[in-house]
Amino acid sequence: MKTYPIMMDIRGKRAVVIGAGSVGRRKVVSLHQAEAVVTLVDPDMPETLDLPPVTMLAEPYRPEHLQGAAMVFVCTDNRELNARVAHDARAAGAIVNAADQNEDCDFFAPATIHDRDVVVAIGTGGASPALSALLKHILKDAMPENIGQFADLLSDIRTELRTRLDTHEQRGAALKQLVSRETIEAFIKEGQPAVRAKLEQILQEA
Repeated sequence: MKTYPIMMDIRGKRAVVIGAGSVGRRKVVSLHQAEAVVTLVDPDMPETLDLPPVTMLAEPYRPEHLQGAAMVFVCTDNRELNARVAHDARAAGAIVNAADQNEDCDFFAPATIHDRDVVVAIGTGGASPALSALLKHILKDAMPENIGQFADLLSDIRTELRTRLDTHEQRGAALKQLVSRETIEAFIKEGQPAVRAKLEQILQEA
């Protein structure tokens, strides 16, 4: 199955999770971290849940629960219910992921490695979540230390270059030179000053 990879901004968008089991709870946490407006629905809602502050409805699923949703996760053991929710979600204009039912999925949630805004996503087109998990474990060790902080610094530098270089092409060329394994290693050892020194060298030579 061919899938199209995408990083989706869901800040402020409504996301609905049907099913408060372990899978559903993990979805709630990740959606909340992405600043979605999350609703969790389950008629057998546990009395105590270690979850971020989201809307929790201890009631049977109804199509009305999906009103205004941009994204729906169905995480129950009832395949018939999962399929019905998937149908209702599409009718409501939402994209849907049904756990372990590829035929009822519009997208697959990849395994991820993240450090601040740096996210590495691993997907297998729904074929094998276990393989995604293994690749995550392998690749996690390859993630450079503090790469999220390095990305934050690059964001600041991109903004600064708009006032220091005239064209998009010039700014792109400077950033391409700056972002290298050598610069990342210097950042890890010496911090921000090493990166800024490298940037000034690039600009002087341009």
